[in-house]
Amino acid sequence: MYCIDQGGDEPAVLCIHGYCQSSAYWALTVKRLAEVGKRGLAPDLPGFGASASLPGPYAMPAYAERLAEFLNARGLGRIMLVGGSMGGVVAQYFALRYPLRLTRLLLVATGGFTADPGAGMRRAKALAAAPWNEEAVHPIVTGFFYEPPAPSQLAELRRIALMASHQAAVEAARSNAESRPFDRLDEITVPTLIIQGRHDRARTPEHGGLMRERIPNARLEILDNCGHTPQLEDPEAFHKIALPFLLAGS
Repeated sequence: MYCIDQGGDEPAVLCIHGYCQSSAYWALTVKRLAEVGKRGLAPDLPGFGASASLPGPYAMPAYAERLAEFLNARGLGRIMLVGGSMGGVVAQYFALRYPLRLTRLLLVATGGFTADPGAGMRRAKALAAAPWNEEAVHPIVTGFFYEPPAPSQLAELRRIALMASHQAAVEAARSNAESRPFDRLDEITVPTLIIQGRHDRARTPEHGGLMRERIPNARLEILDNCGHTPQLEDPEAFHKIALPFLLAGS
């Protein structure tokens, strides 16, 4: 698994990217963590970014197991976990399976269920039948943002999306539609912060509100002028909230 790894102090902060994304979506967060002396890591999940397309399944629970293997290989014990979008679903599964390995949990632009699993499965089926090209990933990438990104940034994010294997994109979309860790979120006991973009169409602020009600003592923050990638859309506002929460877990 390819990984950005910077900084020194532990417990480390592990940042997990979303669907058709990569570690690049968390590069600035890792940099900010390193600047304040914290070790930050952002791996590419198998089948995405620069990581190998390992044998599947490319499913949310399986990714949680891959993360445990990754941590063991790097000699990391307890961590703080950050998950955005699909990565937030993976983070929830990890938190439920390995509660003793976490000190803090930050869920960004995610939810514990899909509002319309049937529609999600139909999108996965259509994705499987279509060529894996820029036309396929363009609506995925543009859906991450409230305000359209600059053309150069959009081109780079399309390139990152196309680094995913077609199989991983299809299987992960299917698993994301079916996954429902929400039913067990009341088992999460570590300090949890939820950050949502006010204009997120994929994971609305209501998703965040439902997770806050479900996770004991969770805190919810809504960022204005943001969609599905608040760490990129308004990095100053995002890190002003996220970094103190993570640093408090040191």
